[in-house]
This record gives sequence, C-alpha cells and structure tokens, in this order.
Amino acid sequence: LTVYQHTDGKPYLVKQQPAGAVTFTPLEVALNQLQPPQPQAQPIQRSQAGHDPFALLLTGIAVAGLAVIVVYFIGFLAGSHGRETVIVPRSPICSTHRSSFLFWSDETKECQ
Repeated sequence: LTVYQHTDGKPYLVKQQPAGAVTFTPLEVALNQLQPPQPQAQPIQRSQAGHDPFALLLTGIAVAGLAVIVVYFIGFLAGSHGRETVIVPRSPICSTHRSSFLFWSDETKECQ
C-alpha cells in the first residue's frame, strides 16, 4: 500500500493485488471504509435478576446478629450509667414425696 498524489492535488491509495493488478482508490473513500461504524445508542434495559435465596438467608442472619449485638451494647451502656445490677441466684425449691406400704417406705426429693 502506498499513497499517490495526483497532479490536481487529490491523494489516492495505491494497492497492488496478488495477480499484479493495481487499484487506485481515493484516500478519503479508503479511510471511510477503514473506520468502524459508530455504535448506535441503545435504550437502557433493566434486568430483572432473581434474588439468590442463600444470599438472602445469609443477609438475614447477619442482620439478626447485628441487632442482637446492638441491643446488648445498648443494655451495657444503660447498665454502666445506672445502678449496678447484681444477679443473686435463689435457692432451689425442693419438694419431698414420702410413700410407705406395710414395712416399705420410700422418700424422693425433687428440686427445681
């Protein structure tokens, strides 16, 4: 490929074919053929992608865990600025059951 300028000032693209023939194409036409076509503006389409159930489950678990941590932190702050809270375990409530038959007696103790 070479560029040839005619005496009238018009440039031509000179192309030699494998068979030996020579073609002269105006340079302006050759450049227009080489440029890729401009892409057409296409309207934006929204895709309706389905939600992944596993991702939704993980998001729910994360939100629930975060809510528990936030509530615990609020309770911690409220407790640290208020009165001290002491948890005193109460003594177990026990009930005794006695039964006897002739010479046999039995006693069971249930505690909660």
